[in-house]
Order: sequence, then structure tokens, then C-alpha cells
Amino acid sequence: MEWATFVEAAVATSWVTYLATIDSDGRPHVSAVAPGFTDGSVWFATRPSSRKFRNLEGNAGAAFHWPVGNHSAPGELAARGTARLFTALEDRTRLWDGGILPYDLAGFWGSPDNDDLAFVEVEIDVARLLGPDFVARRWVRSDRMG
Repeated sequence: MEWATFVEAAVATSWVTYLATIDSDGRPHVSAVAPGFTDGSVWFATRPSSRKFRNLEGNAGAAFHWPVGNHSAPGELAARGTARLFTALEDRTRLWDGGILPYDLAGFWGSPDNDDLAFVEVEIDVARLLGPDFVARRWVRSDRMG
């Protein structure tokens, strides 16, 4: 499967997805995020004080799940990868101005000057689309194969 196929399927399924992280005691935590996409990565914004952000500081592993939930959904999607956290003003401004997320950030954060704003990039290792035909299609980051 091509990365673009995965992104198209995710966008058709929902403008939100579920993010799973793990805390320092190994307990799972699930929260909803509104993702954006670049080549091989899923992005979202959050607060540095949020549990998901604190979990990712301690363990960068992350997983996403888009359940089948509407008639236009091409199937069930899942992805996993490694998070990178962006809190510096220069990064927040660059990512804000880059339009990486599919919603009006000002309505939630005001401006990139808001110190309560952080961006998270999850570089995806493996993504999967399980279609209505129950055939699983996979995308694997090529630089991490072998």
C-alpha cells in the first residue's frame, strides 16, 4: 500500500483518531487527537502538561487507531511509530504557519506564542488498512526495513 492510500483512508474515516501511549509504569493511556499528515508521519497538537505528552516524553512509542465509524470509511486503520516532541517557539511558529493540521489552531491555542501548545510528530513505522473485504494492506517505512 502507498502512504497516500493510507492518508486518504484516514481522512475519509474521521477527522479524529485514537492515540495510545504508555506511562512510566507501563499502563496504557488512550486519547483522541485530530491528526495531520506529512510523508510517513502523523502530527497532532497538544498541551505539554497533558498525560499523552508526558507519556511520550518517557516512552516515544505511539499507536493510532481509526475504527470503522461511517459509511465512507474504507476500513479499519492502525499505525505505530516513534514520537518527536516540539515545544520551542521557533518550531511552534514554523509548524503553525505550515498548516500541518486540518483545523483552525487559533480557536484552540490562540497563537503559536502560547507556551501551552506543543506539536507532536509520530514517524510511522508500520500502517495497516483492513478493508471491508478483510484483506489487510500494509505500508512499511522503507528506511526501517531489514
